[in-house]
Amino acid sequence: MDNYKLTYALIKSAVENGIRYIDDNPKRGVRNLLDLGEYFAKGRFQKYFFEIAHEILNNENSFYYDIIENLVTSTSHRTIAGYGINIGYHSFTYGANIIREHESQKGYNVPWVVVFDFEEDCKDHLLTDEVDNVVKEGKKIGIYSHIMILKENLSMLDEMMDVIRKNADCAFLILLNPCIITEETAKKLSLFNNLFIFVGFEENMEHDGETAERISFLKKQECLCGGFMYYDEVNAPCIFDGTASIRMVAAGINFAMFIKKEDCSEDTVKEVCEHICSSRTRLSSPLCLIDFYGDIARIDGIISEEPFFLSIDSSGQAASLRLSEKKSDCNVRGDTLENILKNLQCH
Repeated sequence: MDNYKLTYALIKSAVENGIRYIDDNPKRGVRNLLDLGEYFAKGRFQKYFFEIAHEILNNENSFYYDIIENLVTSTSHRTIAGYGINIGYHSFTYGANIIREHESQKGYNVPWVVVFDFEEDCKDHLLTDEVDNVVKEGKKIGIYSHIMILKENLSMLDEMMDVIRKNADCAFLILLNPCIITEETAKKLSLFNNLFIFVGFEENMEHDGETAERISFLKKQECLCGGFMYYDEVNAPCIFDGTASIRMVAAGINFAMFIKKEDCSEDTVKEVCEHICSSRTRLSSPLCLIDFYGDIARIDGIISEEPFFLSIDSSGQAASLRLSEKKSDCNVRGDTLENILKNLQCH
């Protein structure tokens, strides 16, 4: 057995045992799992993460203990272990090492995550095999994380389930609007242990009841899930004053992702980013906040020398920097992922 397989087997066994121990003794179980993580942590990202985690969890009353306990009691242990290992080991450790080595040899940046922007469908959208090829190409250069923005695109959701199934060693995060989540859909999604599902919240509270009901379908199937919301100058105050957090916690979730709108001012983006970063060390509720663009860049900056953002739309066209950016001439249908990364950074 090679080092990769042996390390994976050891981590898998230890994590599964650690999760079971958290069930019996949450606080001690979490600390034991952190100690285990530090033992395996070799890269700078892992060391950075565990240093912060230990500092935060020194507070016996930290809401992180509530988040972890809620996670372990309401989510499939198979999914917690599977997704946790894929993101923590395959992506942030094994994959990160490949990324750094590749960047050193080739001279261009490799993102730690690829964003598939499939919100808008098209007549000639990417087929399952084409997306699968991109994912498999990505693994060769260290990319083991993928975000799929699907919203109400039910046809693409059905097709992407096959990609998620074929790449059990990758961590997938999908964004869905609540209207397409049915009990049947929730059952299908619960079959994957490498999937994190984020459900959309509208700016106003009018449909929060329906959104909570759809989230309950996922929770009934013990899916790993969170919520997401778009923001600009108008609704950013609800992030600052905690209103958005209260709404999401009331819907039964513990993870919230905030995504800037295309026309949002840079000042507001900076304020939200700073608020989210500081909130993670002083949680005022059992909700972990995530900044879509900011955290993608932050993680990339730790793994690589500088951050690089890559998105691919449903027609296969690639873009860098942000989702709203004008698409390039690069298309995964006519070129390799490596060539696309090289070309995007040369322009």
